Amino acid sequence: MILWEHQRQALDLIDKSSLRMPGRALVILPPGAGKSEIACQAVLTWLRLSPRHRAVVCVPAKRLLGQFYQRLAVLTREPIAFEQAARRPTSAHRIILASQLSLIGRLANYSSTETLLVIDEVHHSNYDAPQFMRVMSRFVRSVGLSATPWTDGICAMFRNIYFYSLSNAINEKIVCPFEIRMASALNPADDYHTLVFVSSNAEAKRKATEFASADWIGHTRDDGKNLSVISRWRKRQIKILFSNRMLLEGYDTPETSTVWIDHRLDSVVMCAQILGRALRYRPQKKAVIYVTNACTLSSVNEAVRLMDSGPT
Repeated sequence: MILWEHQRQALDLIDKSSLRMPGRALVILPPGAGKSEIACQAVLTWLRLSPRHRAVVCVPAKRLLGQFYQRLAVLTREPIAFEQAARRPTSAHRIILASQLSLIGRLANYSSTETLLVIDEVHHSNYDAPQFMRVMSRFVRSVGLSATPWTDGICAMFRNIYFYSLSNAINEKIVCPFEIRMASALNPADDYHTLVFVSSNAEAKRKATEFASADWIGHTRDDGKNLSVISRWRKRQIKILFSNRMLLEGYDTPETSTVWIDHRLDSVVMCAQILGRALRYRPQKKAVIYVTNACTLSSVNEAVRLMDSGPT
């Protein structure tokens, strides 16, 4: 695997602060800057250090389990197991992919000293989440990864931090340049791969009927239907995709260059995730983020500032 320079720097920090000695390392990259590859390489490096070592990759959503499985399966012949619901690894499995909820109840199955914990989308977990703090305190070595602005809680958990700014990622053509535009009302152009975030699943369903060549996804639809709609959107069979909170994490669409936020949104973390849906790099691409609410515009601008300034 060919790594970018910032990925090699992040892995060097992980090696020194979490693999060669007990400790916690946090890697903060803009969306689309390759944090999953860093996680996979950290896992494989840890396994090479000792035949007794195991690695647990913990994710907040089951969809991300499959993505990590696909990435790891092409890099190693080590068998990969799932710690999820009725699925259980055996003692022979050295790579385990786990959902957060499943892992909380099964901590006794793992050595605290010989298991590396890798936590993806770590912004979901901090010292304000006491249940997940049980997971963190179980392991003496852990790596956290996030593509969104940090919180005080996350920084309190991880003492060793690698930060790669959004400006550097744009300048080095890791992610694409973008602009943010205020719009008085939702009016998506007649472009393919347009993504619109609204306030609820019901709103997504309603607004999808108001525009030609549009559809919606949401947690009130079954997984099969959602996947079918996403597939049609990516194949240019529909132009506009409405969503509430789906597609915020772990979803790469380099074709998408236009994203709308059509509701009030105070969460800076969520604004950063939405911004990331349009940042996947393609030559000559420039993304545009349209915002229809002044308070949301303030949150988006704050997300951009944090993604550039780094931890203080």
